[in-house]
Amino acid sequence: MTNEPENLAPPIEAETQLPAPAPRVLLASGNAHKLAEFQALCAPLHLDVIGPQTWQAESGEALPEVPETAETFLGNALLKATAAARITGGNVLADDSGLSVAALNGAPGVQSARYAGPKATDAKNRVLLLKNLAKVPEGQRQAAFHCVLVLAGPLAEGTGCGRTEDGIAWRAFDGQVDGEILLAEVGEGGFGYDALFHHAGLNATFASADPQAKNALSHRGRAFAKLSNYLMALPVQATRGRPMYLRPAGMQALAHAIDGVLGRHLRHADAALEQALGDRPELGAKERAAIAELHWHTLRRLSFLHLARLAMRGTDVPSRAPDPRTLLRNEAPLLACLAMCDVDPAGLPRDHTTKSSGDSALSELCKRNPGFAANLPESLERLDAALRSATWAMSKLPPDDRDAMELGVNPTLWKTVKQELGEATARLALQYLNSRGPLTVRANPLRASLLAVTQELDEAGIKTVPIADLPNALLCLQAGRLTRLQLFEDGGFEVQDEGSQRITAAANVQPGDLVLDWCAGAGGKALGMAAALGGKGRLIALDTHRQRLDECERRLRRAGVPNAETRWLQGAKPPKALPEADVVLVDAPCTSTGALRRNPELRWAIDENWLGRFPEQQLSILRRASEHLKPGGRLVYATCSLLKRENESIVETFLAASPHFRKVSETRVGPASADYLATRPLASMGPDGFYFCVLTRA
Repeated sequence: MTNEPENLAPPIEAETQLPAPAPRVLLASGNAHKLAEFQALCAPLHLDVIGPQTWQAESGEALPEVPETAETFLGNALLKATAAARITGGNVLADDSGLSVAALNGAPGVQSARYAGPKATDAKNRVLLLKNLAKVPEGQRQAAFHCVLVLAGPLAEGTGCGRTEDGIAWRAFDGQVDGEILLAEVGEGGFGYDALFHHAGLNATFASADPQAKNALSHRGRAFAKLSNYLMALPVQATRGRPMYLRPAGMQALAHAIDGVLGRHLRHADAALEQALGDRPELGAKERAAIAELHWHTLRRLSFLHLARLAMRGTDVPSRAPDPRTLLRNEAPLLACLAMCDVDPAGLPRDHTTKSSGDSALSELCKRNPGFAANLPESLERLDAALRSATWAMSKLPPDDRDAMELGVNPTLWKTVKQELGEATARLALQYLNSRGPLTVRANPLRASLLAVTQELDEAGIKTVPIADLPNALLCLQAGRLTRLQLFEDGGFEVQDEGSQRITAAANVQPGDLVLDWCAGAGGKALGMAAALGGKGRLIALDTHRQRLDECERRLRRAGVPNAETRWLQGAKPPKALPEADVVLVDAPCTSTGALRRNPELRWAIDENWLGRFPEQQLSILRRASEHLKPGGRLVYATCSLLKRENESIVETFLAASPHFRKVSETRVGPASADYLATRPLASMGPDGFYFCVLTRA
């Protein structure tokens, strides 16, 4: 379970639509239906979308035919997008999409366009699909449309982007929609398998549905929604290259915050920062934002900064990555100086392999404040030299120690995640978690509409975009002190990570249900499920920590929940007679390895004892909670861990001893998902890492 800390950064002044002139994007597809669909989807973004025919007419050069030889939708879309980007040198959008049918073991899949042969038509593909499904009973013809969009070229540049061997930047955006295959075609619109694909929400096939309604929830529409949010955020991302505002008093506050973390044995970094800022009421919003950014940067780079501190002492090169837990509180001012020399004036990483790496945030501060350099614990020259020495020393460490330091974690954690997820996925996951997370909110329909929350945030200077498939979720494109807004005080919204909201959605709570939230903590997910009840039914939040339940009760009152109560679980003592529930959520205690960016100090405390601490406890809690689920009910097991030992392994062990339960679905979210990481997402817009599994009782 994780906390949802307030983001202390102030609003950033930026437009949320793309600047004029509108960027031109080439759709690498000769399908006229698809081009028209993309042009309609891109119209609100003022993107100039053209097809290959327009490109050829203007340039006199035809795009090459690219064989779709990859084994995945992502692979095929990437082949097409990067091939066209090499020719045009500009922005290219390519997609690969298809249909997967459960009864056909996922076929047609990536062969959807060629299902009936290399030169098959849409009609021939549909005929073969119907032939293969002829003996499959109604109700067992579940299917899903999948789409992956790849954006290649300048618009894809930035932190975490994918890159081809010849340097082309790319990112991918995926979408999926579930439905059922009919045994007769219905409708004249669309293309491909649209006439056979029936969607329950539309109560129509994609070929017979209103095009606008279809685009809003189709696989292509959902993938495009993610692309749209990414493009909307680009102007805001650009503002993060602006110089930070910091004065000597701000640097002293930074040292105070670091001292507070060291004094708390590398725990409760958010409380240390809040106290340091609270002691300096004269600091303005921009300066507080800079302090917060440098504070979290220090914690993510603490092992490297510790190595630089050792270099300043003139000690021998260590044989292992240094342990930040050995740092002393009196070293906080020096760590603050090293952290400010580790970044440029805009807060971006500096290159310490050369002396000519430009100004640092600290040197810029000294330029603006003559005489301040004399008060530093070390000279700028010695600080920069120490960072260069640390870079060299890090290169001489054993591979696992070196990799761990580069990824901002301790070697034990790196080796464990690498062993469980594989090196490539583990590296991507920890790189993702070594960045700042976004600010995401959930509107509370018991108090306010999504529109009202959007307007309140907009008036506060915070632009937002909706998150696909989460009807009450908003991603904030700018950060701000949301908990000071009146609508927050009135219970109109909560700060809650996208991944956490997806767990609540998976519980599929209906009005009138009886819901048990086991391990409810401060009530983040309980609030979401209570909203789904709509004032009907009953919710019981349980936890072993009385103080957390007190906070949960306070938040439930603020949210206007009339039908919820809390129960204190006292050790192994059975709770007072609990009724059988329609939904039981077990948000189990875990290593929190999927939420490291929310508590960056935790990465240095994770050791073998911590990594092995939870599985037995998790299985015990799951078994205990499952006893209170009624037949036909939904049991949701969830963690914010990356590790299989806390996720899939727990569910497998539970099912092996509980034959009356079966698995309905299993999901990894954000950096816990290899498929998600393969799309090279922008971490500053994405969720934390979560796992959840939905089970049902016979």
